[in-house]
Amino acid sequence: MKRLLFFVGAYDTLDLFSAELQKGFALLQYEILVFQIQDMAGSLAKLAEFIKKPVQAMITFNNLGLHMELEQGKNIWDQLQIPCVNILVDHPFCYHQAMQTLPLQTAVLCIDRNHMKYLGRFYPQIPVTGCLYHAGIEAVSKRRPIADRRIDVLYAGGFARSFAEHIMPDFNQYMEFDAKAVCQDAYDAMIGHPSKTTEQALEESLLAAGVSVTDDRLKAILADLHFIELYAVSYYRETMIRTLVEAGIQVTIYGAGWDRCDWITNPNVEYGGKIPAYRVLEKMGDAKIVLNTMTWFKDGTHERVFNGMLQGAAVVSDRSMALQELSDGSDMLLFGLDEIEQLPKLVKGLLSNPAAAQNMADHGYERAKKYHTWAIRAQELADAFWKTD
Repeated sequence: MKRLLFFVGAYDTLDLFSAELQKGFALLQYEILVFQIQDMAGSLAKLAEFIKKPVQAMITFNNLGLHMELEQGKNIWDQLQIPCVNILVDHPFCYHQAMQTLPLQTAVLCIDRNHMKYLGRFYPQIPVTGCLYHAGIEAVSKRRPIADRRIDVLYAGGFARSFAEHIMPDFNQYMEFDAKAVCQDAYDAMIGHPSKTTEQALEESLLAAGVSVTDDRLKAILADLHFIELYAVSYYRETMIRTLVEAGIQVTIYGAGWDRCDWITNPNVEYGGKIPAYRVLEKMGDAKIVLNTMTWFKDGTHERVFNGMLQGAAVVSDRSMALQELSDGSDMLLFGLDEIEQLPKLVKGLLSNPAAAQNMADHGYERAKKYHTWAIRAQELADAFWKTD
């Protein structure tokens, strides 16, 4: 029997992904041990017993548990010679230091193909990189018809402007260029041309300022200045939702930070604050339309899309190259960030035509069930890494 180790205990959303992936591997007859970092002593005792037999891999999200040491300066996974599969659901530049000190046998998987290219360019020492798209979770036991749902439009995601302010670096540390001006120029480029990736906008702005550096120096600068991505994401999230509510569309919002917006008191807004990840799924089961914005993933996916589909909602999302390839045109409605002014018309069209919305929701459910569950991702991982074991 093949055996896997999973790490959990830091973030409820990632734990939910992990739990579903574990179920998928259990269906494939894998033996699973879950290492709960909030119970280090108990988990270490279980680990000591588990490793008495061969372990195919340790699987984690966003680096959790990758840098454990029982002896100073010695990575436990290198000592145990257990390969690691690290699934990043954020851009790699968020984890610059972690990417430089990974266990020797580590595969890093991204949910965006641009992120995979970024790893290949800036962290060539990583032995295996790949793309593993997000997946969805079917949480409702019975899908309610669109016409019977109480929420017109649901958006579940944070407004990250305050966090961007928190991680903004001290610009004075950059003596060779005006970092504040470079960031402003890159941000303006992203707002004006929302198809640009953050790294593309920042590198172009540095070159325009006459700054030419090695890739080794550039990756450190990108990691330091990536806060501008949160500003760009926040700009478009706010623009999108404000445009809808000011057009008379009822929007229900869950997520942190939206209370900072002066329009949050608009009568067309119902704001419920931050709620646990599993409750978001419940709310999607009562939504006619689940609205998604990509977290500046220009060639990737987001779990909101597939979660909305699997809860039987009609999904409306901004466009990415990956979503365009994955969609057959009947399962979701895609729009460009540069055409948000058209969004109220598109959303009203679905709300005023429940039959069309139901047709989209049904097609979306069928495709997500067939191609985009965590059980499917477990099979993809098994085929990629352990098919010949």
